[in-house]
Amino acid sequence: MEIKKDALKATKEKPQTVTVDLDTSKGDLGDIAKAVCDCDTPHKEKVAPSATLIVPAPGLDEGNAEKVADALKDVKGVDAKESKAHVKRKEIHVKLDGKGGAKLADIKTALADYIKK
Repeated sequence: MEIKKDALKATKEKPQTVTVDLDTSKGDLGDIAKAVCDCDTPHKEKVAPSATLIVPAPGLDEGNAEKVADALKDVKGVDAKESKAHVKRKEIHVKLDGKGGAKLADIKTALADYIKK
């Protein structure tokens, strides 16, 4: 999977949302995370570039939200401790490791109980 880092331009320190169409037969989330983290941003010394996957989680509630990090702890390419559950939004923000290796299928498997309605 070829990612053109020239197309990734950070112009501000605050998080920016980017939508990506992903063909997992050619690459996966880890490739995107690595490309983002390798970007030369004007503020990388202060705030390092990073990538987070937002997963809709209709099964997320107050009772299981604190178990999200545990569900992600063995998933390669994911920073489970920095991943966050947002109960009100019914979303899980999965922090991707800048070294790469994350696979969408592995994340979906780990979060299966949260993804189902």
